[in-house]
Amino acid sequence: MPAFTEKVEQLLKKKNLIAPEMKIVVGVSGGADSVALLSVLNDLAPKYSLELYAAHLNHLLRREAGEDAAFVQKFAHSLGIPAFVGYARVSRLSRIYKLSIEDAGRRARYQFLRHVAKKVGAQRIAVGHHAGDQVETVIFHFLRGTGPAGISGIPLQNREVIRPLLGVSREEIEEFCRERGLEWRTDATNLTTEYMRNRIRVELLPYLRRFFNPQVDRAVLQLSDIIAEENEFLEGLAQYLLRKLGQKGRDGEIRIDLTDFLSLPLAVQRRLLRLLIKKSGAGLKDVGYQHYDNCISFLQESQAGGEMHLPHGNRLFKGSDYFWVSTGSKQDKPAVVQQIKRDLNIPGITEIPELGVTIQAEIKPYQENFYFPPENYQVCFDYDKIKLPLCVRTRQKGDRIRTFGLEGKKKLKKLFAELKIPLSERDFVPLVISDGEICWVVGYKRGAAAPVTEDTRRVLLLTAYFS
Repeated sequence: MPAFTEKVEQLLKKKNLIAPEMKIVVGVSGGADSVALLSVLNDLAPKYSLELYAAHLNHLLRREAGEDAAFVQKFAHSLGIPAFVGYARVSRLSRIYKLSIEDAGRRARYQFLRHVAKKVGAQRIAVGHHAGDQVETVIFHFLRGTGPAGISGIPLQNREVIRPLLGVSREEIEEFCRERGLEWRTDATNLTTEYMRNRIRVELLPYLRRFFNPQVDRAVLQLSDIIAEENEFLEGLAQYLLRKLGQKGRDGEIRIDLTDFLSLPLAVQRRLLRLLIKKSGAGLKDVGYQHYDNCISFLQESQAGGEMHLPHGNRLFKGSDYFWVSTGSKQDKPAVVQQIKRDLNIPGITEIPELGVTIQAEIKPYQENFYFPPENYQVCFDYDKIKLPLCVRTRQKGDRIRTFGLEGKKKLKKLFAELKIPLSERDFVPLVISDGEICWVVGYKRGAAAPVTEDTRRVLLLTAYFS
């Protein structure tokens, strides 16, 4: 077995990238790297009973793109491998989604490769990134500004996508092709310095090798490998802390206790915050160092409540004791629960699943030693004085409440602020209403209606159970 093939096989085995009898879609552009990839996997296919498929996407950017597609089809057929060719007008995608040509092309390619994989039932998608691409990527991220994930570079495996050539250089790939007598296509756009990544390859790296370190590629790869391992450890730690400290909110968001979060080292705070933003829906795009720094400063402030806007609709919400990240659209949409109204069964049980609460009503005879429960989740009223029926609804504009020791009424909005109820939860707080008057803010405060006194004969006991 040639040394090149053996080197690739060792990486595949060491990292468990493939398993026997797998179907693999191979992305083939026609360049030396993808030609070598298809060839070496074809060498290994009998040994591992692999079923290979070649896939090529025409970006419709260059006149010779059609020739590239024909070349890939001819090469794949010479190996007895089925070939799929797709077409994407990448320039148009770039304009529509406001992406660079490179990013639009990358998205289109992976979408096409996943389409082919789904069509043939493949478990893996193999692409031809090599060690040189890794070096360029790490330097590109470094120059643009990045953290450990960026310095880790291109992952060896990302879900179904694998990169079997990351352990070999461009020179080794081209030497393998020449020894096999394999031809390949050269994309002229890879030589232009219009794109930053090309300038790194064509101008910066040769300069660094000549004037600073002839082994700069190896140094960058070693750094990437070290940081990747440490990044994986920190990511695992953040996942563990998220499971340990996170609590599910009403809308499915993950809430973190502020005190616990602020007691963590700064490096772990950033990592946990990054994970929360990643899971929020809008993702990490355009979220940078300054955003994390601003978020942590915001969470350290003594003032409770508020929110901070992040890129692409993400928001950081802060309550009195905890915080969470969610998309703005989710928080901004009108709450359907504002129109909820349920009559209470007295006596009996009333379930209100829209608010996640069940209220039990009991009528009890009053005795001198009657136990008055805490007013948060249980309240007592004079049954003969409270005006029936009672109903449960959510807040309405202009709501006011009469509380003990207060002349007149207080705005419900002001009471919510005093109780430090987060803005996002206020539309979900159940209110028990008697003859138009709020007599209980369930879970928080009792109103002054129908108090139990020594003249009371029967007590109405309401108990709230939150799911």
